[in-house]
Amino acid sequence: MRSAYGFRVPEISPELTRVGPGTPAGELLRRYWHPICLSAELADLPKRVRILGEDLVAFRDGQGRAGVLFFRCAHRGTSLEYGRVEEQGLRCCYHGWLYDVEGNVLDMPLEPPTSTYKSRVQQPGYPTHEFAGLVFVYMGPPEQIPPFPVLDVVNSWSAAQGTIKATMGIRTGGAYNCNWLQAQENLMDPLHLTWLHTAHSGPQFPSELYGAWPSEVVYEETEMGMKFTLVAPLPDGRREWRLTWELHMPMTTALLYSESPPLDEGTEAVVDRTRNIFFCVPVDDTHHLGAQVRWYPEGRSDYGRGALAPANRPDTSYEYTQRHPDDKEAQEGQGEIANHGLEHLATSDRGVIMCRRILREAIRAIEAGNDPKGIIRDPLKARNIPTTAGSVVTYRAQAVPSATSG
Repeated sequence: MRSAYGFRVPEISPELTRVGPGTPAGELLRRYWHPICLSAELADLPKRVRILGEDLVAFRDGQGRAGVLFFRCAHRGTSLEYGRVEEQGLRCCYHGWLYDVEGNVLDMPLEPPTSTYKSRVQQPGYPTHEFAGLVFVYMGPPEQIPPFPVLDVVNSWSAAQGTIKATMGIRTGGAYNCNWLQAQENLMDPLHLTWLHTAHSGPQFPSELYGAWPSEVVYEETEMGMKFTLVAPLPDGRREWRLTWELHMPMTTALLYSESPPLDEGTEAVVDRTRNIFFCVPVDDTHHLGAQVRWYPEGRSDYGRGALAPANRPDTSYEYTQRHPDDKEAQEGQGEIANHGLEHLATSDRGVIMCRRILREAIRAIEAGNDPKGIIRDPLKARNIPTTAGSVVTYRAQAVPSATSG
């Protein structure tokens, strides 16, 4: 037995994990749009939110415009979460200062009528954009704001029979009490599907596809980020499954939750494009949330995690989670911030290695005064960004079609 005497835990590297203003990753993440809350949450009350280590308040004025401002009133620091939503903006509860969605002071009711002070005060805030049921915020340099990106698959959903639904919170099976990078790397680590979600904990997805042991995994860097394609033979010995997930920088992931396609006699292939766009939302250095935009085909209202998934667990005890851990236990089990100095990365970690390299190169690009990967300046291109995420199952020996075909 090798003794642990004298072993010292290395310091945690802050480069990819710290998200506050002025940190390398924090400045990188601030160059992109991030979901901050559901559109439906902004009604007649403001909403306190926290993202990238900053405390903010989101609201919708009486004209339907969404705004995101620093949460403390510029007057005396009272939290604007207790403010009153009005036609023109948000009014502080303490002395009635009224702010519009851009942080301009419209009214100071306790000041003299002749006062011009309101023209010299500005409440800090950020630009917003609403899309597919989510409110997004841009927190970077104003002169660097990019066009809002829309994936082509979301455009295709809008034209199809079905329903687009947005959700935000602690994702099913996912963590909350840990750094954002642990959650994002989890999605670029396909091999844990066959072990954590199948061999160790029992089937946590309903489809036999997710339990198939892969014969090949191909990782590729793309214009927007990276993707992987997992290839696996299926149980009857005749079929092959190809699953492609992709990362659009820095933390938008197009992925597929799918049940096994029908085994119709004579069928050669079934192509299933992604129905789920997932966003990792860094709350601060040690917490994150998940946001999703999901398309449900007509007549469907679920995306089917298995019987052992956290939402369906018959038992929530510590013993049960020890016997049937999910992403939550695996990610939070790495610590609040995973210590990369303790790792021994192997060939199964090629996706994680590629993801970290791309993030570091993006940080270097910003330091050199350039756009990081995934920023599109062409407004027309930004409205229809190509995706390849999806699944192809073949039933006969043949050339496998592209996941975007059909």
